[in-house]
Amino acid sequence: MSALMIETEQFSYAVHYSSRRRSVVLQVKQGQLTVRAPLGYSLAEIKTLVLQKQPWVLKHLQRVELQTKPQWLAEQQLPLLGTTLALTRQRGGKSVVLYSEDNLTVIVSSRVQPQRYQKVLLTLLQKWYQQQAFSWFTQRVLYWQNKMNVRSGNILIGSWRTKWGYCKSTSELGFNWRLMMAPDWVADYVVVHELAHLKHLNHSARFWQLVDEYYPQAEDAKAWLRHNQHLLEL
Repeated sequence: MSALMIETEQFSYAVHYSSRRRSVVLQVKQGQLTVRAPLGYSLAEIKTLVLQKQPWVLKHLQRVELQTKPQWLAEQQLPLLGTTLALTRQRGGKSVVLYSEDNLTVIVSSRVQPQRYQKVLLTLLQKWYQQQAFSWFTQRVLYWQNKMNVRSGNILIGSWRTKWGYCKSTSELGFNWRLMMAPDWVADYVVVHELAHLKHLNHSARFWQLVDEYYPQAEDAKAWLRHNQHLLEL
């Protein structure tokens, strides 16, 4: 039986049913939560259990992140949609981020105290990525919705740990700014995924057929995110 994907505000998880199981098990592996349950166990009961175990889930998800978090700043480079930008850090009169071709210059105001420098630097970079994300996803949603013959609503950029996007019944779409640190073909998959929800607000077989119809690389993109999501952190 194919897995069901459940979205929460903090993370997403896969539910696998099996006739051989007699109890419910929660597993966190490679930064992904999987719930394995016996046939007949209701989805409502699973959601309740996951909610009760949320502190445990978040603890283990964060443990994976701490073990594998990349050292982008130390290496003086940042990823952007499959390319690598050289990172330059400076002190100046005003805090600002300057982007030119393959170089990103972050200027932190000289008025910022040393103990606050790192926090201000990360905030500036995150805001820059969010701006890039809004522009890029707006363009890609327009491109793909014309191909898929759907119409989205507002586009929001979010900051979640293990959720890449969402689609609401109001047609509002949300995308994780961290996808700007992934290759563009991976971020494009998330656009197609969320737009497909405008026709099927679930993860049914028909939903996946629609995704595969428009994005044959879907399985490769999902695998990339499963194995490389730890790289999408500042």
